[in-house]
Amino acid sequence: MRFRLRVAAIVLVAVISVCAVGCSRFSPDLPPHLIPVGEATPVRPVDGREPYTMSPLPDKLDEAAYRARMDELYSAVVYDGLRPIFRDNDPAEAVYTAARRILDRYVSNEWHGSADGEYNIVHAVHDCLAYYVDYDFELYDAYKNGATALSSDPAFHIDGVFLHGKAVCDGLSRAFEFLCALEGISSVRVTGSLASVPHAWNKVRIGGKWYNVDVTAAAAHYSVGGGEYRKQLSHGYFLLSDKTYAEFKAQSHVFAEQPFVATEDYDYYGGEQAEIGGETFPLVVTSRDGLTSLFEAVRKADKAVGKLEVRLDYGGYVQVNAADMYRDDIAAAYAALGNSDFRFHTDSVPYFRYPNGVYLFLFYY
Repeated sequence: MRFRLRVAAIVLVAVISVCAVGCSRFSPDLPPHLIPVGEATPVRPVDGREPYTMSPLPDKLDEAAYRARMDELYSAVVYDGLRPIFRDNDPAEAVYTAARRILDRYVSNEWHGSADGEYNIVHAVHDCLAYYVDYDFELYDAYKNGATALSSDPAFHIDGVFLHGKAVCDGLSRAFEFLCALEGISSVRVTGSLASVPHAWNKVRIGGKWYNVDVTAAAAHYSVGGGEYRKQLSHGYFLLSDKTYAEFKAQSHVFAEQPFVATEDYDYYGGEQAEIGGETFPLVVTSRDGLTSLFEAVRKADKAVGKLEVRLDYGGYVQVNAADMYRDDIAAAYAALGNSDFRFHTDSVPYFRYPNGVYLFLFYY
């Protein structure tokens, strides 16, 4: 059975192949930050800001006028920090309402002003955009085939995200900045390249410190048996420093500009746990035996486990951002599954690799 991984950026698609035998079950990722019961009176910080009345609608709302409308909304919320007031039949209102609906459903009132509130809000925004918004591979293919007049496509803008649920990295980075602005959290778009291809991502300030966030790269795309691409959510590029982004050799970020220097990594995995088959495991794995035990729990689990996202930190592996230092350990852990035949090749592995020893493992039986 052919198993392919596809990593997407604005114009970046890297495809590698994996051979797997005996695959018959799959469990998709759970929706992120699911609040069991939505709040009856959600609180949005933008509601307390100075109002801004949108400009009069033009007599003819052609494509250029529509795009200008979206830009006006974006500028009012993101750059000016205002609360938009809409005209009758204003198309920008639908975009604004859809953006708020995401926050109303996945951001809790109690997070506002709490010690870890900024982190929780940013985490929810990151996960929701990465999980629910599809990457526009058709637009990428058009670019790859020579199309150049693409900048007005919704996938490059917030309406592509909030109205159509489809975007490329430009749209996703703008949507992240827009949602953070509605919540009063400082965020900026960053442009440059990822693996030598033009790309856009974000920086966000939490607890007075700036971090990099790449929503596009958080969606790990793959295909089983040549079927449609699926995706899993990862946190491999979540809240990292400029140095880590730049020094990860597998896919390094190059900054075209350097706004608000991010000097440290946030340890997303430290202290977190995963429950597999009734057993609890830390998300930071400190030995080969620990990784093998984790894979054994996956093998014995009563229900399907589609992915496992952990950070490997054995000690002594000092070049984890320069080379795949854990490759042999991972191969041994997959071999311990027993009923899954993964054949490792130079460019063919059943996992996604991220900075700082973070891996997203995929399982099929």
